[in-house]
Amino acid sequence: MNDETTAERLPQPAATNEALSFSGSAGEYFRIWIVNLCLTIVTLGIYSPWAKVRRNKYLYGHSHLAGASFDYHANPVAILKGRLIAVGMLALYLVSSALVPVFSLAIALLIALAVPWLLVRSRMFAMRNTSYRNVRFRFSPVYGQAYKVIVGYLLLTIVTLGIAYPWARFHRSRLIVDNTGYGTLDMHLDEHLGGGDFLAIYMGAGILALGVGLVTAIGLGLGGSFFGGAGSPEGVPFIGTFLSVVFPILFYLALYFGTEAAIQRLILRSTWIASNQLQCSWGLPGLSLIYLSNLFAIALSFGLLIPWATIRLQRYKLAGLALTLGRDELEAVVAAQAEEVSALGDEIGEAFDYDFGL
Repeated sequence: MNDETTAERLPQPAATNEALSFSGSAGEYFRIWIVNLCLTIVTLGIYSPWAKVRRNKYLYGHSHLAGASFDYHANPVAILKGRLIAVGMLALYLVSSALVPVFSLAIALLIALAVPWLLVRSRMFAMRNTSYRNVRFRFSPVYGQAYKVIVGYLLLTIVTLGIAYPWARFHRSRLIVDNTGYGTLDMHLDEHLGGGDFLAIYMGAGILALGVGLVTAIGLGLGGSFFGGAGSPEGVPFIGTFLSVVFPILFYLALYFGTEAAIQRLILRSTWIASNQLQCSWGLPGLSLIYLSNLFAIALSFGLLIPWATIRLQRYKLAGLALTLGRDELEAVVAAQAEEVSALGDEIGEAFDYDFGL
């Protein structure tokens, strides 16, 4: 009996769900955060690249999968160079806006046209500097595809008055996931996922928003003379204010957070790393409540609870994620060779407030 036949008859390791976890604490992270904040202020922002690296190394280093943690390898000096160029471009835009408005429009147009390039460079830099078990992640330099997806679907969204936005969001997500890899393993979105799945989430959120808005308006209309009117019971004006102002704000904030969480959960559940599928068990009401309570905690503490909110959210998100691993596939990955990526795209994106998340 040859070795191949023997190997075929040997029992193969079954696929298992490996849950992600987070071991960081709010107290430890607060010390890092407050030092970063103070040094960034004292150095007029020069320390911010080092602050970014310290922050990411802590968060990544306390994120675990199958007994190992992630790591972040970016060089603060490289980030600083890119950030200085980005700030210089931003300053040029602001000065030209005040002195020569026409010139500022030209700069703004050039920056807008550079967004797809910035997206690709930012993603390449982020992935190249992220590792798990000493194996780096990677992102392909798909500039042409990025322009087609970002610019094309932006124009289509404008022409259709926003109707095409779910498809724009879907194709952007596919662009990002399908061109990301871990070592020699490619990532991809499930082939059955489509723009219609995104549309269903947005339509559900829209219907819920319209329904609650209509009910609130009708309730306030019917009780207008009662709430705050002469001779109304004590405390009723407060109830009217709550229903007309506070409740809508809370509801629509929660709806926004819930919708974004639903989109992220859909993307994660449809993501594969080679033959390994991500699992996501986030509860949308619970995650929306965390987002909302974090927002109020940060506001009421004048920002001092940002570390607590960050750790709380990170722990919840990772606790709801798992990866289906089969036959120790990740153990056998050989790191793919990848070019060193400039930090410029990542830092220009931050300076001009572009969101390159999924």
